Amino acid sequence: MFSRAFIVLAFIATAAMSASVKAECDNGTPGYTHIVVAKDTCWDIASEGGISVSRLEEANPGLDCDNLQIGDALCSQ
Repeated sequence: MFSRAFIVLAFIATAAMSASVKAECDNGTPGYTHIVVAKDTCWDIASEGGISVSRLEEANPGLDCDNLQIGDALCSQ
């Protein structure tokens, strides 16, 4: 029973760490919406979406890569 509960918790934790959802971004273009989690960086988010940091910044006007906030939704397209 313990090992089954551990496996379920490990799966949930892994899913939570990958916080990208393929969807339409707020600006109506196809892409990924990434929910910022602890220790995320713009480079990590851009790499996950297969784009450059410059493109991430273009897709998210006003983005401050030095001050990401947990829970922010970023468009990665």
